[in-house]
Amino acid sequence: MKSILSIISIIFLFILGFEAEAQNKIVIDDRTSVLNAEVENLLQKKFLEKNLYLTNSVDFRDKCDYYFSTILKTEKGYALEVKDCDDKKLGSVFAGSNLESISNEEKAVIILYNLWEIIDNPNTTESNPTNTEKEESVHPDSIIAEHDSRYFFAPSALPLKESELYYNSLYFLLHDFQYGITDRLTVGMGTTIIGLPVYFTAKYSIPIQENSHLAFGDMLMVGTYGTNFFGNLAFATYTYGNSHNNFSIGGGHLLFNTRNNTEQSSSVVGNIAGIIRAGKHFYFLTENYLFNFQTAEFAYKNTFLPDGSVIYQEGEYNVRRNIWYGLTGIRFVRKSNELVSWQFGLTHMLIVNSKIPAPYNSSDWNTYDYNGGTRMIAFPTFSFTRKFKL
Repeated sequence: MKSILSIISIIFLFILGFEAEAQNKIVIDDRTSVLNAEVENLLQKKFLEKNLYLTNSVDFRDKCDYYFSTILKTEKGYALEVKDCDDKKLGSVFAGSNLESISNEEKAVIILYNLWEIIDNPNTTESNPTNTEKEESVHPDSIIAEHDSRYFFAPSALPLKESELYYNSLYFLLHDFQYGITDRLTVGMGTTIIGLPVYFTAKYSIPIQENSHLAFGDMLMVGTYGTNFFGNLAFATYTYGNSHNNFSIGGGHLLFNTRNNTEQSSSVVGNIAGIIRAGKHFYFLTENYLFNFQTAEFAYKNTFLPDGSVIYQEGEYNVRRNIWYGLTGIRFVRKSNELVSWQFGLTHMLIVNSKIPAPYNSSDWNTYDYNGGTRMIAFPTFSFTRKFKL
């Protein structure tokens, strides 16, 4: 008898374990900072009672095991929305105007109740707001883009989430890694296939409103390509828009050495970047940098005397270089796994050099490597990106 009971118990536990494995999952995209660790823990317990597992990561190989929910803030208050894996809206509901000011327990109850009502009764759970409220509570991009923290290379003000790792490779020659320490602080590093130069980055993002973010950061560069090099860029970036469609404008101060560490120069750097969703799985994007700096150049001349001897003279002069550097192209997000994307485009650089000053701007003097005037350079570019949710 005991053996039979043991077998029945094992079978029962196996069934329970199988059901736990097969249960659905839900992801919450909080665009309002309403959630915190305590609320998430409460929601985790409450969702488990309904055979739903709350998670912050998505395995896109089994994307249809998930419900994708969003918490939005409108002029009227807070709205909750749920979509399925095909981006079909199951419903949305107005969740009140004071969600941020109530207790964590009350937040968890309200969020759970409203999301479960949408899931349990899809397309029938919308409250009866006015037409204006309906428009505000329905967001066209409730599933956030997985690649919104960067363009080709330039960062947006949108942060990585905590424990997210982002890998970016340009030509598979430059390798860049970014990691979310918290939902606001991202740190990273990058290098080439030969290990030099090396750079280290940090970015702290501050949400201002639903579609406005501000970030402050720094990039320290050290290494060599034949000559010693050191550089540091302190920057600030403002991004307006959602994770699918946005533009960023930023500025910073670049300090770097030239001429084998014998000189230092600095420049104010401007950055303009943007991305537009052109289809479910591809985007147009661009990033552009504007900067100028002053540097020392050298010229020489030989004077031949009647007796056959030569007098060699060398002179130094200052010139200014104005540079527009950019990358423009398209991003393809892999349909089967949205954590992976490819970028293809064109790298373009416009260099406007100041004229060589007198007296060195004459046929008597020869410059080493400087040519005044304007030059335009363009060549194809591609990059590969992959996000990991650790």
